[in-house]
Amino acid sequence: MSQSEQNLQYESNWLYAFWKFSRPHTIFGTSLSVLGVYLIALHSSLPHLWQLLGTWIACLSGNVYIVGLNQLEDIEIDQINKPHLPLAAGDFSLRTGQWIVAGCGIGALLLASALGPYLLGMVLISLAIGTAYSLPPIRLKRFPFWAALCIFSVRGAVVNLGLYLHFHWLTQQVFSIPREVWALTLFVIVFSVAIAIVKDIPDMEGDRLYNITTLTLKIGQPAVLN
Repeated sequence: MSQSEQNLQYESNWLYAFWKFSRPHTIFGTSLSVLGVYLIALHSSLPHLWQLLGTWIACLSGNVYIVGLNQLEDIEIDQINKPHLPLAAGDFSLRTGQWIVAGCGIGALLLASALGPYLLGMVLISLAIGTAYSLPPIRLKRFPFWAALCIFSVRGAVVNLGLYLHFHWLTQQVFSIPREVWALTLFVIVFSVAIAIVKDIPDMEGDRLYNITTLTLKIGQPAVLN
């Protein structure tokens, strides 16, 4: 294999590892929220496409910060529960993960601050909650109620309402939150609660070993599913 082919293979492997590191299901959820709220808020003035792109990148960067920080703190647990993730599998070094998380966090804040105050507020709150969820000594993910609250508050209320306020602010219209946004927020909250409850079922072994108290461990898998 030539040097150029080796470089191409390395870059391809790195990008695939980064894709896994970003937790694609959260990327899809964030992208749908940005696009959906954008269409609701700016249905009469869609030309703000540069704002859509910038907002999307800021939100994705914040998303990678949150899920990446969680992986940095859960390497040993993920080696049991999710051995395919880049840090657990050794595809990324600890230093690489730290640089990605730091870069995405700083990038999200800088871009959000350039685009508008509501977006900056939304990103700040999301990153703060995501940090409290994963990082010791707070590490709210250890407690079922607070872990669930972190997930559905960010995914449901903070992101959707924050995005609407940001896009609505661009139009300089009289402030109001339409029923569509409240309906979307409520739907995502309910959906996020369900995710927060069932997401720990496959992770019982590692969570039990490392003293992560989840609802599944407290009441058992059958009770959670029923």
